[in-house]
Amino acid sequence: MDLNRKYAFNLPWRAVVIGTGLYAGLAVFMAHLAKDFTGAIFFCLVVLSVIFAVLACIMVTRRLIFPRVLELSEDAILFPHGFPRTRITRIHYVDIIRMAERSVEGQSSFWMFIGRGIFEIGTNHLPNIADYNAVRDFICAKVSVAIPRHDERGALASRTWREFPEPILHWREPNDWARYRTLQFTSKPLFPRFARALWFFGRCFGIIILPWFILFLCGVPTSPAVEYVSLALAVTLFFTSLHWLNAAHPVHATEISFRDNGITQFFGKQTMDHNYGLFSGWAIVERQCEGRVLQILLLRWPYGVRAFALSDTNTRNRLVQIFHDKKIPQVPDLRPSWE
Repeated sequence: MDLNRKYAFNLPWRAVVIGTGLYAGLAVFMAHLAKDFTGAIFFCLVVLSVIFAVLACIMVTRRLIFPRVLELSEDAILFPHGFPRTRITRIHYVDIIRMAERSVEGQSSFWMFIGRGIFEIGTNHLPNIADYNAVRDFICAKVSVAIPRHDERGALASRTWREFPEPILHWREPNDWARYRTLQFTSKPLFPRFARALWFFGRCFGIIILPWFILFLCGVPTSPAVEYVSLALAVTLFFTSLHWLNAAHPVHATEISFRDNGITQFFGKQTMDHNYGLFSGWAIVERQCEGRVLQILLLRWPYGVRAFALSDTNTRNRLVQIFHDKKIPQVPDLRPSWE
């Protein structure tokens, strides 16, 4: 490490060797397939072979000649990533919503969650564990989060996961929320719902059939029309049924966490993180569902209105205070997108 807090941040040689071997193998395989074809297919296979060969060379030359550097400035992290071209993403400390550390069989990874994505700093990307600890501790200090070092926690378990900082407000949406949204869908007339599903079916079928149609016009040997159309219809029906089910059951009870720098929505196996700066207004509306009053939080963002069901009045009161502290304006006339 130098005085500017720059650290070597590269793929481990094992990953480089495996990646190079994979791309080289694909290049040889495509070149071998090209021997059995002529015309446009021969040209495409040769192009693919060249592309994979170039990627194999990039894996090695980038590791040897163009090493990556992770830099920690006073206001942001300059994070290198991407392939084949290295991109530098500036991660401001104030944009970090939450962090996590995972330890698996002696290897540790430090994760940063922001509204624009997830960024990982692992011990296998840094020269040694001392640099990993220094990077992690410096970032945590900038975010004003104190966590114990590895040697202060004693022996690590073979697999651990922990998140920080703790949320300032956390709740789980009531089960009535999912039933309410389903009732909103089923109460609408059947014809408009069927028309939207038919429009989705037409677009999906067109996307699937288009490659076959282009090859047919170019005179390239293709599958028989009846077989391909039958397969396209089956796949389209499958995706249309998923589309219908998603419309009929648009939400399920999820966990919501409000932190100092943003909001985390937990779906059971997936999460979504949003910075407060993304939201330009809020409102809380009440709706009746099976004799019970649902309190619904509406947040306006660039892509529409997001809705969350509140668990109780105390959660509502604390949310109002959080929005006041974050200077997010209240918009009384905000309405749900399904109404």
